[in-house]
Amino acid sequence: MNFSSVIGQQQVKEKLLLSVQQNRVSHAQLFLGPEGSGALALALAFAQYINCENRTETDSCGTCPSCIKSQKLIHPDIHFSFPVYKLKSGSENPALSSDFIKQWREAVLANPYQHINDWLDFINAENKQGNVSADECRTIIHQLNLKTFESRYKVQIIWMAELLGKEGNILLKILEEPPADTVILLVAENRDLLLTTILSRCQIVLIPRVSDDDMLDTLLKIHQLEKEGAMKVVRQAEGNYREALRIINSHEEDEADLFKRWMRLLIEYNQPELLKWIDETVRLGREKQKRLFRYALEFVRECVIGQHSGLQNSFLHDDEMKMAEWFIGRYAGEDWEELRRWFEEAHYHIERNAHPKILFMNLSARIGQRINAKKVSLAGTR
Repeated sequence: MNFSSVIGQQQVKEKLLLSVQQNRVSHAQLFLGPEGSGALALALAFAQYINCENRTETDSCGTCPSCIKSQKLIHPDIHFSFPVYKLKSGSENPALSSDFIKQWREAVLANPYQHINDWLDFINAENKQGNVSADECRTIIHQLNLKTFESRYKVQIIWMAELLGKEGNILLKILEEPPADTVILLVAENRDLLLTTILSRCQIVLIPRVSDDDMLDTLLKIHQLEKEGAMKVVRQAEGNYREALRIINSHEEDEADLFKRWMRLLIEYNQPELLKWIDETVRLGREKQKRLFRYALEFVRECVIGQHSGLQNSFLHDDEMKMAEWFIGRYAGEDWEELRRWFEEAHYHIERNAHPKILFMNLSARIGQRINAKKVSLAGTR
């Protein structure tokens, strides 16, 4: 993967390029960035760049034998480790990344911005939890102690390194004293789940969310969206390119419409229809429910912006304005904070497998009580 194929992240790219040009490539690096930021894509581009035979100051050539193999994820000196599960329950055979390498190549070539849930779904893990096992760690050590096949650097990419758990201790020595010309790239989203002993042995490369300008440019040029539609995707994705792809490819009911229906039913105090709405929303599944809460948080944020500086300065579209005007006319600072907290808590609990029907019933009751307490009118919603 070329650096030019990675969306935005220009400052990170320049830092990585400079480290190669100054011959100061750190042997153990942690690419740490939130979901959809491109941490894995950057690691792939960096691995290709350091072994490129004709690299320039800004990118790998993309055409030398090393680059061609890197782009296909088949370079013999670039190794991959990632969360997997045992193919047979109760089997004594360890679960290794090599057992899934064909699926890994297919999944990453299709979308290097994938999330762990996308990967586990792709390999039909069902309810099994993926992890990077102790046996995988020992395999990493063995591979890195072998001679290179054809390039200067041996590169080991460990994706979702936070799933190493305590097994990561096995890697401490090689992280601290690797063989010559060895580069270990750990890729992670959650710093809090990484062992402090691993963090202390890595140079941390912080990767921010994709900027709105870079996201918009990609949606207009690569995906050829109309500007208004692209801006809406940018607003909803919040710097997460994986989420932007999901929104583009989604043919289901828009979260905005789902949210507006919910709020109108609460305002109108239409309990029979509200119960139907809850049943329908529960059947949509957890990912859709999480997206609904992310949209709700986004809506609250834009309403606060609109209340302080005018709705013309928000990213809300015409079909969202009426609902926003209704809330802005009745809500103040503490009300917005409470709504934000409720939606964040709901998103948190859905992620952790809370019972969705109970959650939506309780949350609807809370919001409905707040609306009723303010003696709201329906006039603003019509």
